[in-house]
Amino acid sequence: MVGVVWNKADLHVHSSYSDGSHDIHEILTHVVTNTPLKVIAITDHDSIAGALEAQRLAPHYQIEVVVGEEVSTQRGHLLALFINKLIPAGLSIPETVKRIHAQGGLAVLAHPLDRLCNSPMRHWPRPTWEDWLSFGLDGLEALNSSQLDPRASSRARAYAHTLGLALTGGSDAHHKGVIGMGHTLYPGTTTADLRHSLEQKTSLAVGGRWNARGYLHWLASSLFLHAPQPPLRPAPWLYPG
Repeated sequence: MVGVVWNKADLHVHSSYSDGSHDIHEILTHVVTNTPLKVIAITDHDSIAGALEAQRLAPHYQIEVVVGEEVSTQRGHLLALFINKLIPAGLSIPETVKRIHAQGGLAVLAHPLDRLCNSPMRHWPRPTWEDWLSFGLDGLEALNSSQLDPRASSRARAYAHTLGLALTGGSDAHHKGVIGMGHTLYPGTTTADLRHSLEQKTSLAVGGRWNARGYLHWLASSLFLHAPQPPLRPAPWLYPG
């Protein structure tokens, strides 16, 4: 594509609306100040509240936002992109994909070949080739920066090419410092250009893995989120005597 400008989009970012460490303002400020990204997708776990807020605020930051969700299906996590309503958790992959498509969205399986993350490869029985064909996916996340399995990305690329699916890349950021480490390279600038590239399967999955600080921040936030919290007690000065 001579003369076409390619740009970067991070299609897997978490905010404080799920298990991310930063609110939407912090994320957008960091992205426009410290990264070359033109588009990001906020993909909180089973929530689109943060993504909708980001889309509303995006014009003030001169960046474009894809409303997304990382849906917890019966057999792993699925990225719902370009949606406008919440996709319920707990459904099969084909049913989840059907609901995404009903909204005009795109369905991309997150970290699909990683046996450590919540993917079909961590659920028994593991999917057969017929299962993969029946999922009805639009793409596979061929690079996820959080993955510890060194062969997961190469396997995902091979599956995507064989299945004829789009390639996406994402940081799976839970801390702003790793946003953009994994990204989707696409011809154009806008979210419309990005979508067209995904539909035409011209996108590329590019980037690397989190640095040590990224893993430490993720571990710290996970421990905090899952730690038992003491019950809230009213301040004594509210109830004198």
